[in-house]
Amino acid sequence: MDVTIPKEFGYVVLVALTSTFVNQWHGIVVGGARRRANIPYPNAYAPNAEAPHGSPQYIFNCAQRAHSNYLENLPQFYVGLFVSGLQYPKLAAGLGSLWIFGRILYTIGYTNPAKERGRGRFLGGPFWYPGLLGLWGTAGYVCYKMITGA
Repeated sequence: MDVTIPKEFGYVVLVALTSTFVNQWHGIVVGGARRRANIPYPNAYAPNAEAPHGSPQYIFNCAQRAHSNYLENLPQFYVGLFVSGLQYPKLAAGLGSLWIFGRILYTIGYTNPAKERGRGRFLGGPFWYPGLLGLWGTAGYVCYKMITGA
């Protein structure tokens, strides 16, 4: 199987670019929460004893954790997005968009003080997790086709 970059690969690149804007948005959310919680740099989190549920410190910890989780998931997202996009660029872009939408909802839910113990993060799960699984599956199929020549 020859690998050529399809002209629709631009959709894949657009989704990857969008993920960088979402990363910047996470930084803005964390920065605002840091100011409201009065957490000085370089402290990554407020101590648990100083962050009771619903407090600005608690919300800061949730925002910081949501951003960290986003960063932890980016490498596997990019691999799935770019590999699957080699053969199925529109599908990859759609699944990638679903992942991004879910990650935004994850952060919104996770930083919601009305949700006990960060349970608001489950708000995005029905979107980002299927998007990521779809990318993994599609990328795996592309790898299979490349290896077998199918």
